[in-house]
Amino acid sequence: MNAWGIAFLLGLFVAPAVLLWLGHRLRGRGAAAFGAFWGGVIGHSLALVAVLVAAHWPPVLWVEGSLRAGIVFGSLLGASILGAGIGAAVAVARGR
Repeated sequence: MNAWGIAFLLGLFVAPAVLLWLGHRLRGRGAAAFGAFWGGVIGHSLALVAVLVAAHWPPVLWVEGSLRAGIVFGSLLGASILGAGIGAAVAVARGR
């Protein structure tokens, strides 16, 4: 298993599990946790759409190191982390 495969598995299973844990008792947590949860959920959902679109590209474009490989294997984890960071920063800046 290479790094792309590990990133794909982390994005597919670990990121939603962490978001599920973070969403548990969300009311009692601070603004940063609230923003991180919703930012991560939105980021993961948008990345899931991108993964589904890229997975339907013609097989000719399925080469190692292509844009498709980056979208399919890395976007779920990357978008979850990026969305959580942006969501936490926005929530803290707003002072929710």
